[in-house]
Amino acid sequence: MAEEGFEEAMGVDFYEWSSEYIERLRKQGVVEYVTDYGRYRKILEEHPVVVAVYTTPTCSACAIYKPIYYMVAEELQDRAKWIEVDAYYAPEAAYEVGVMATPTTMFFVNGEAVDGFVGVMDEDGLKEALEEVLRRHARR
Repeated sequence: MAEEGFEEAMGVDFYEWSSEYIERLRKQGVVEYVTDYGRYRKILEEHPVVVAVYTTPTCSACAIYKPIYYMVAEELQDRAKWIEVDAYYAPEAAYEVGVMATPTTMFFVNGEAVDGFVGVMDEDGLKEALEEVLRRHARR
Protein backbone atom coordinates (compact mmCIF):
# COMPACT_ATOMS: atom_id res chain seq x y z
CA MET A 1 0.00 0.00 0.00
CA ALA A 2 1.42 3.37 -1.04
CA GLU A 3 1.84 6.07 1.60
CA GLU A 4 -0.45 9.06 1.39
CA GLY A 5 1.15 12.28 0.19
CA PHE A 6 0.86 15.64 1.97
CA GLU A 7 -1.94 16.88 -0.24
CA GLU A 8 -4.05 13.75 0.20
CA ALA A 9 -3.43 13.63 3.94
CA MET A 10 -4.16 17.31 4.51
CA GLY A 11 -6.91 17.57 1.93
CA VAL A 12 -5.36 20.72 0.42
CA ASP A 13 -2.91 21.68 -2.25
CA PHE A 14 0.17 23.08 -0.44
CA TYR A 15 0.97 25.67 -3.10
CA GLU A 16 -2.61 26.88 -3.30
CA TRP A 17 -2.84 27.13 0.48
CA SER A 18 0.49 28.94 0.83
CA SER A 19 -0.33 31.39 -1.99
CA GLU A 20 -3.64 32.29 -0.35
CA TYR A 21 -2.01 32.59 3.09
CA ILE A 22 0.78 34.83 1.79
CA GLU A 23 -1.65 37.04 -0.13
CA ARG A 24 -3.84 37.44 2.96
CA LEU A 25 -0.90 38.48 5.14
CA ARG A 26 0.29 40.94 2.49
CA LYS A 27 -3.16 42.52 2.38
CA GLN A 28 -3.19 42.74 6.18
CA GLY A 29 0.18 44.50 6.10
CA VAL A 30 1.98 41.82 8.08
CA VAL A 31 4.62 41.48 5.35
CA GLU A 32 5.13 44.17 2.73
CA TYR A 33 5.96 42.88 -0.75
CA VAL A 34 8.60 45.23 -2.17
CA THR A 35 9.25 45.60 -5.90
CA ASP A 36 10.71 49.11 -5.92
CA TYR A 37 14.18 50.13 -4.74
CA GLY A 38 12.98 53.55 -3.57
CA ARG A 39 10.34 51.97 -1.35
CA TYR A 40 12.93 49.50 -0.03
CA ARG A 41 15.29 52.32 1.00
CA LYS A 42 12.42 54.23 2.62
CA ILE A 43 11.47 51.19 4.72
CA LEU A 44 15.06 50.76 5.91
CA GLU A 45 15.21 54.45 6.85
CA GLU A 46 11.84 54.53 8.65
CA HIS A 47 11.97 51.33 10.73
CA PRO A 48 14.56 50.60 13.42
CA VAL A 49 14.44 46.81 12.85
CA VAL A 50 13.67 45.24 9.47
CA VAL A 51 13.66 41.57 8.50
CA ALA A 52 13.93 41.19 4.72
CA VAL A 53 13.69 38.04 2.66
CA TYR A 54 14.95 38.32 -0.94
CA THR A 55 13.11 36.01 -3.30
CA THR A 56 12.61 35.31 -6.98
CA PRO A 57 9.46 33.98 -8.64
CA THR A 58 11.06 30.80 -10.01
CA CYS A 59 12.89 29.79 -6.81
CA SER A 60 11.57 26.48 -5.48
CA ALA A 61 13.30 26.94 -2.11
CA CYS A 62 11.53 30.31 -1.84
CA ALA A 63 8.17 28.58 -2.32
CA ILE A 64 9.00 26.31 0.61
CA TYR A 65 10.43 29.05 2.85
CA LYS A 66 7.94 31.88 2.29
CA PRO A 67 5.09 30.30 4.30
CA ILE A 68 7.50 29.78 7.21
CA TYR A 69 8.75 33.37 6.96
CA TYR A 70 5.19 34.71 6.81
CA MET A 71 4.09 32.59 9.81
CA VAL A 72 6.92 33.95 11.92
CA ALA A 73 6.19 37.48 10.68
CA GLU A 74 2.57 37.08 11.71
CA GLU A 75 3.61 35.97 15.18
CA LEU A 76 6.39 38.56 15.66
CA GLN A 77 5.07 41.49 13.63
CA ASP A 78 5.40 43.79 16.64
CA ARG A 79 9.17 43.10 16.92
CA ALA A 80 10.22 44.23 13.43
CA LYS A 81 9.08 45.42 10.02
CA TRP A 82 8.84 42.33 7.77
CA ILE A 83 9.36 42.65 4.02
CA GLU A 84 9.70 40.37 1.02
CA VAL A 85 11.94 41.88 -1.63
CA ASP A 86 11.45 40.57 -5.15
CA ALA A 87 15.00 40.48 -6.49
CA TYR A 88 13.75 40.44 -10.10
CA TYR A 89 11.92 43.75 -9.70
CA ALA A 90 14.31 45.39 -7.22
CA PRO A 91 17.72 43.97 -8.15
CA GLU A 92 19.50 47.01 -6.67
CA ALA A 93 18.24 46.03 -3.23
CA ALA A 94 19.60 42.50 -3.56
CA TYR A 95 22.88 43.71 -5.04
CA GLU A 96 23.36 46.26 -2.26
CA VAL A 97 23.55 43.56 0.42
CA GLY A 98 25.35 40.96 -1.70
CA VAL A 99 22.52 38.52 -2.33
CA MET A 100 23.94 35.71 -4.47
CA ALA A 101 21.11 33.17 -4.08
CA THR A 102 17.49 33.10 -3.02
CA PRO A 103 16.02 32.91 -0.54
CA THR A 104 18.32 35.15 1.49
CA THR A 105 17.13 36.59 4.78
CA MET A 106 18.75 39.75 6.13
CA PHE A 107 18.31 41.57 9.42
CA PHE A 108 18.68 45.36 9.50
CA VAL A 109 19.05 47.62 12.51
CA ASN A 110 18.84 51.35 11.93
CA GLY A 111 19.21 50.80 8.18
CA GLU A 112 22.37 48.69 8.47
CA ALA A 113 22.56 44.99 7.59
CA VAL A 114 23.75 43.26 10.76
CA ASP A 115 23.14 39.56 10.10
CA GLY A 116 21.58 37.14 7.66
CA PHE A 117 21.58 33.72 6.09
CA VAL A 118 21.03 32.03 2.74
CA GLY A 119 18.52 29.24 2.33
CA VAL A 120 15.63 27.86 4.31
CA MET A 121 15.29 27.96 8.09
CA ASP A 122 12.53 26.52 10.25
CA GLU A 123 10.21 28.65 12.41
CA ASP A 124 12.17 28.22 15.63
CA GLY A 125 15.46 29.02 13.92
CA LEU A 126 14.08 32.20 12.36
CA LYS A 127 12.62 33.34 15.69
CA GLU A 128 15.92 32.65 17.45
CA ALA A 129 17.86 34.53 14.77
CA LEU A 130 15.66 37.62 15.20
CA GLU A 131 15.90 37.45 18.99
CA GLU A 132 19.70 37.24 18.74
CA VAL A 133 19.79 40.29 16.47
CA LEU A 134 17.56 42.19 18.88
CA ARG A 135 19.75 41.21 21.85
CA ARG A 136 22.97 42.24 20.11
CA HIS A 137 21.95 45.29 18.10
CA ALA A 138 18.54 46.82 18.73
CA ARG A 139 19.52 48.53 21.97
CA ARG A 140 22.20 50.74 20.35
